[in-house]
Amino acid sequence: MKTAFVVGFFDPVKKALNERFPENDRLIWVDKGKNALIVFKQRFYEIAKTADGLLVCLGRAGSERHLEEAMNGIIGVAQAQYPAAIEFMVFGNLYDHAPVIALVESFGIERETAIDISHVRSKVTEGTVLCVSLEGKTTVFAALQRVGISAETLNECFVEEIIKGGKNSNLMQYLKQKAQHHSCLLYAWSGLRTSTPDVKAAYKFDCHEALSAAKVAEMFRKWITGGD
Repeated sequence: MKTAFVVGFFDPVKKALNERFPENDRLIWVDKGKNALIVFKQRFYEIAKTADGLLVCLGRAGSERHLEEAMNGIIGVAQAQYPAAIEFMVFGNLYDHAPVIALVESFGIERETAIDISHVRSKVTEGTVLCVSLEGKTTVFAALQRVGISAETLNECFVEEIIKGGKNSNLMQYLKQKAQHHSCLLYAWSGLRTSTPDVKAAYKFDCHEALSAAKVAEMFRKWITGGD
């Protein structure tokens, strides 16, 4: 199992990470503050005992080189005792989430693909699941893959529809009509509008909606797996 630690950044980075990796226990956030190194050290040594790989992202200002030196010391002790491969990267911009997310993505902390057609059919016993998001945003399909739904399951049980910006004045009516062809709706409404009660009621096996595709996918995953 791989685990990533993100230490010493400000809240914009935390918010972006939570949206990209919702409720992923392989991503450990350590708040910036005087106790950050103590908290990190305790968690890091415990997880290093069994981890296959570890990534440490440290945010530090130019005047905080002592944090980097201390972190190197902690990591060095772990490398001497445990077999896990450890990657360490230092960032100078404590507000910029983009490079942190990119590194965590490339490191790989996604759940293993484990959700198949039988899981989906335990809740959506017939028909297909319509996945709707705004053009230019992360698609629901991509988010579903990230929470462990296999490509075969996506092809069999899901249909993707991307809504172009500025063309949603009749979106609620359109989504309600789509219930004639699909039995469940996954709806990421960022840049669009939240669904109406009649849209929710139109789908036989429920409507799951949230601001982002990542949150919708996580909601759906919990629903079909019983919250695992």
